[in-house]
Amino acid sequence: MDINKEALNQSIRRYLKEVGIKSHQTLESQILAQASKLGEAQTVKVTMILEVEALGLEQRVEGRLTLRGQ
Repeated sequence: MDINKEALNQSIRRYLKEVGIKSHQTLESQILAQASKLGEAQTVKVTMILEVEALGLEQRVEGRLTLRGQ
């Protein structure tokens, strides 16, 4: 069975939009609520893990969020 590339692309976009919105809300609310745990840190390390069980795929995306200054 062939995969419909357009349907797949649209589905991925919808999923990533949901991930982006939910992760943004979670990060912002948790960082603001627990700011005292961060002390005077200028940045905080974050890691997102993408897993597709059916493919045996696990992809880590690491980055840093700026808390103070620019």
